This record gives sequence, structure tokens and C-alpha cells, in this order.
Amino acid sequence: MVTVLENKKINDIAQKQVMAALREILNDPDRGLVFRQSFIRKLNKSISSKKAGKVKNLLDVLAKY
Repeated sequence: MVTVLENKKINDIAQKQVMAALREILNDPDRGLVFRQSFIRKLNKSISSKKAGKVKNLLDVLAKY
């Protein structure tokens, strides 16, 4: 037999899990968007540069923007 206290604990756990799932879904505004080809090229170039040891200083990158 489930007591009132156990029932409350189950409800609290369920509510926390639902809230966590909602936060995960709502915190990603880009979810479901398709990447542009230009972005994919830049990303692949960045990955290649990192693998080759050609990493830019963060301040140099930010100075362009």
C-alpha cells in the first residue's frame, strides 16, 4: 500500500523529471534548424585547423566581430 508520503515523493520526482525535460527542450532555440552549407564549410575548416594544430587566439577571433 502506497502511503501519502510515498505518493508525494513520487509526484515530486515526476515533476522534477518533467521540468528537466522541458528545460532541455526549451533551452535549445536552434533545435530542429538546418545548417547552412556555409556554416558546415566553416565548421569543417575549423575542425581541420584544430587537428593540424592551427588554433587562433580567442582575442584575434573576437576582434573580427
